[in-house]
Amino acid sequence: MKKIILLVSVISICVACAPDEGKGGLASIEGVVMTQNINSLQEKSGEMYPATDADVYISYGESGLADDKGRTGFNGKYKFSNLTKGDYTIFVYSDDTLSNTKYPKLTFSQKVSLDKKKSEAVADTMIVYKHVDYDGGGGSVKGNVTETYYIGSKAQYTIPAPDATVYLQFANEDEILDRYRTDGKGNFVIGNLIPGKYRLFVLSENQLPADGDSACYRSFEIVSNTSSVVLDTIKTKNY
Repeated sequence: MKKIILLVSVISICVACAPDEGKGGLASIEGVVMTQNINSLQEKSGEMYPATDADVYISYGESGLADDKGRTGFNGKYKFSNLTKGDYTIFVYSDDTLSNTKYPKLTFSQKVSLDKKKSEAVADTMIVYKHVDYDGGGGSVKGNVTETYYIGSKAQYTIPAPDATVYLQFANEDEILDRYRTDGKGNFVIGNLIPGKYRLFVLSENQLPADGDSACYRSFEIVSNTSSVVLDTIKTKNY
């Protein structure tokens, strides 16, 4: 009877001494964080890329709190080492995908279980979103504007349109992002554009003044931060 009581006591002590989730073990969790840029329309801008030097948090057990923090390397990879067996939650913060403001932040998380002393778990890739302004990239577009002078319905001559206003928009939005001016030869260059679909226009006179001006549109796409697009000449009219 004493032996049984002693055995139960030993088991109770061992259970009580079993380590909780956290530091002090031989297991590890690693993974990758990627970044997806989005513009003010909540559209994806360009391809995903590794989230360099990003904060990654780990929660031990069911605490729901950040018990430790790591950072990603240049390739977006992170690793939490020296963990014991148990359940963990890995989480990161992202810009809100439903707003063009950077606050509040969204939390993206996933649970990871370590079932062995020397488990080496690989978490699913996590994606964070980052708001970028239209002029926060490296793409460019250039073109030329001409102006044809008419008398009645007959064209007289065509010249470069100096100091013409060029309006820039996203392809799916009527709001004007910015205005640019052509140089003395009617040329324009717009730089620092993020990947995405755009359109620009220049106003042209109609034959009847009562009709007001009409817009001459050109659509284009910046595929990457190294894209350089050359547009066809934009031809305007002056009556």
